Amino acid sequence: MDIQQLYTTYRPLMFSIAYRMLGLVQDAEDVVQDVFVTLQQNQDISAAHLKAYLCKMVANRCINELKSARRTRARYTGPWLPEPLVERVEHHPERAMELRDDLAYAFLVLLQILGPSERAVFILRETLDFSFDEISGIVDKTAVNCRKLYSRAKQKIASQQLEEGLKLPYQPDHPHVAQAFSQAFLAGDLNHLMTLLSDGVVFVSDGGGKVKAAINPIYGKARVLALLDFSMKFNSDRKLSFTSVVNSHEGFILYREQKLTAVYSFAYTADGKAISRIFSVMNPDKLIISGVRAASS
Repeated sequence: MDIQQLYTTYRPLMFSIAYRMLGLVQDAEDVVQDVFVTLQQNQDISAAHLKAYLCKMVANRCINELKSARRTRARYTGPWLPEPLVERVEHHPERAMELRDDLAYAFLVLLQILGPSERAVFILRETLDFSFDEISGIVDKTAVNCRKLYSRAKQKIASQQLEEGLKLPYQPDHPHVAQAFSQAFLAGDLNHLMTLLSDGVVFVSDGGGKVKAAINPIYGKARVLALLDFSMKFNSDRKLSFTSVVNSHEGFILYREQKLTAVYSFAYTADGKAISRIFSVMNPDKLIISGVRAASS
């Protein structure tokens, strides 16, 4: 069994499951590495069952990770947001194209409302198109139970969609709106920003208690604009780049003294005319671009 060849073949699938499940890049990488170490020690798996075996190993490890992470996240300072996958378009144009079919950040945030088993079944079915029989073998539940978990997960997602007015699970990209927001932010144009936000816009920031950030979501256009006005003034000396891809969609990133300090992602109203959610990740432990983690500011 050629472990290196298997790693090359199956790593993208395994990482896609682990990252969607955990929302953390390094943790997902650790799970994938751990599974391949286990595979290397147990090479009796037949080629016909290898894919299912690897997916099962990844899913089970992620479910265990999520269960053990509950207490840690309960003590987390402020909102917990997934770690964004950021690529600089000008540095990796081919990677940017590959990411077009990846998972939107807004959807990754929404997955956090699902329990570990619900999330595993939903991801395997909805985003990776596994059959319920295949999922049954991966998560050690009957196909009937998997269908129930999937149905329950879809109901939760649909309810949240309705409440937040989002068109999900596959959030359409509206790069012109995101770019307009970035340009207005860079120019300090509060009036232009006002035209880009929905009345019910919500701003969610994740500083993890390591940098200054709102410890609660900010609701409503007036309050979000006030926060953005403060942020634009505070960041007036920062370099802004909006030529970035965040989980397959247009976003922008902030630097100070050549250190990545924030990644912004967006969700939109169902008609795509306005921004309904702004997600700002500022926790330095979650800031990574092109394989290089940001330093703490």
